Amino acid sequence: MRWPRQVATAAALTTVLTGPPIVLAHTVGWPLPTRPTQEQLHQWISDPLTDNTLIAGLVLLAWMLWALLASITLRATATRLIKTVQRLRRVPLPTPMQATATGMAGAAALWTPTTTSTATIDAPTPTPTTSTNHQQTAVPGVDIPGGWLPADTAQQIAAASALVWLRRRRAYQPQPPGQPRDDSDLTPLPPTVTAVQAATPPTTPPTTTLVLPTGGIGLVGPGAADAARGILLTTLLQALRPTGHPTTLVVTSRDDLHRLLGPHVPALHHLPGLTVTDTLDDAITTLTRTNNPSSTPPTLLTHTPTDPATAARLAAALTHTVGVLIGAWTHGPTWQIEADGHSQPDTSSSDRTRLCVLTDTAARDLLTVLAPTPAIPPATAVPRQRPPIPAPPPAPSPPKPLTLQVLGNPTLRADGTPVSIRRSAALQILVALAVHPDGRTARELATITWPGLAPHTVTRRLYTTLSDLRRDITATGHPSPVEHTNDRYRLSRNHIDVDLWRLNAAIDNAATALTDSAHAYRTIIDHYTGDIAANHTWPWLDPIREKTRRHVIDAHTALADHTPDPTTRLHQLQDALRADPYNEHLHHLAADTLTALGKPEDAQALLVRYHQRLAEMTPHESLTNS
Repeated sequence: MRWPRQVATAAALTTVLTGPPIVLAHTVGWPLPTRPTQEQLHQWISDPLTDNTLIAGLVLLAWMLWALLASITLRATATRLIKTVQRLRRVPLPTPMQATATGMAGAAALWTPTTTSTATIDAPTPTPTTSTNHQQTAVPGVDIPGGWLPADTAQQIAAASALVWLRRRRAYQPQPPGQPRDDSDLTPLPPTVTAVQAATPPTTPPTTTLVLPTGGIGLVGPGAADAARGILLTTLLQALRPTGHPTTLVVTSRDDLHRLLGPHVPALHHLPGLTVTDTLDDAITTLTRTNNPSSTPPTLLTHTPTDPATAARLAAALTHTVGVLIGAWTHGPTWQIEADGHSQPDTSSSDRTRLCVLTDTAARDLLTVLAPTPAIPPATAVPRQRPPIPAPPPAPSPPKPLTLQVLGNPTLRADGTPVSIRRSAALQILVALAVHPDGRTARELATITWPGLAPHTVTRRLYTTLSDLRRDITATGHPSPVEHTNDRYRLSRNHIDVDLWRLNAAIDNAATALTDSAHAYRTIIDHYTGDIAANHTWPWLDPIREKTRRHVIDAHTALADHTPDPTTRLHQLQDALRADPYNEHLHHLAADTLTALGKPEDAQALLVRYHQRLAEMTPHESLTNS
């Protein structure tokens, strides 16, 4: 405990300050009389080195040494007290939301029973970033590789990422199993995007939006270019909101864009809200033409021009609009931006703010989620490639004591009894090994489990998680199915049975089936009991989950195509819609079938409900019009 040491320090300080003067005053008193007489002065001048004067000098020296020691002690104490007061003034008090969350977490820690299957959360939870500078407002946000984002911006990026996968689901056109299928649109999102998805909490407290002044501002300092990229991203995010008509939000030149995003910048002219011109003069002209007082003026993003005439023309064009210029701006304010995004907009004020900052790589990654998904052309009929000899169906394997359910809610069972897995990261690793039967290296497991963190920094955490997973499984009396060979972790097929493996075997069998293909399609449908880890939002799982779902949709549509009865065909398409209620092609097939059955009103109602569902899932953008 710290209080005994603090009491001892206070006692020692009191002894130093009061002990010597008390001893000196009690033993010898003051060395000199209060008012020396004229006779005493003459006597001291005539004979200064007497015993009394020497004693008085020594006493006076003792008093001076004590005074020096006391002044040093008091100064150190005062300095420490001032620092303590300043630190207490800067400590942010918890908001009501944070206090409630902390109380709930404490209650959960005290009262959660030990039999809970996922009691430990291993992924780091982002906390609001709080600066310790004087009068600096705490801004909640998340740190990612290559920058920092405010919490609301990270939330919008996560929503835009989900929208990317929703668009891909909507645009997919089913094809019969066995035919070549283009899944190039299932490319995983960039690492920066997955890091934002993993670090963004489900809900974020409201933050104050930074309002940039009109007339143009200059950005200087080590974080100027990073802050300009952050302003570009946050401004273009507004284009995801429905406006009813195209709106120009950012105007910049091609040279400025290359200087900001690097020489390998992808084509961004198709980004909603972005207008890219050939030169800065063209950008100024475009800015002047689009400056409509009745609408929100666009933001000009450029580097400070070195030509005085161009600078004067730019200043005139920015009279009633926002301009962000990298470099000192003589026609307006200039902000000093630190590497972490902290800035002081007004030099006359001590209040500081924090801007979104991104490296060129992070900005390129995040801008990819803002680009609309290109329309997929109608599928063309491709001759089905049949092998000369049909592949025999896989032989049924003997029952195993350990079974892993991946489709739906992931659950591990031993002899039919659910196994308690204490770490959520362990459950994620178990699912990752199930969807990758060939195994994964330690680096790959660390990357997908803790995105945004360097793999070498979480090596010990990974080994601890794997050790706890083995301990949870062996506690059931069965050997652990997790094998480690040649730096690859995999699940042993001799010790565990996975429902996803049976589904994949049915998919492979349907692709090579020569006879009774309808039975092969029904086998796929029967084995599909839900999305992979349906109640989890692990970013790495999106491409795998969508690819598996497409196989199931293909099986449903193949059965519908081989069904002559329209009523049976409609039932089959309705089952397909339950597997993917966001696929546009399936809805049009079902609507056409309803029309053929003489129910055009039901067909129209089906499409209306479909568009309403899309609008509910994408409140920030009218997906139905994209």
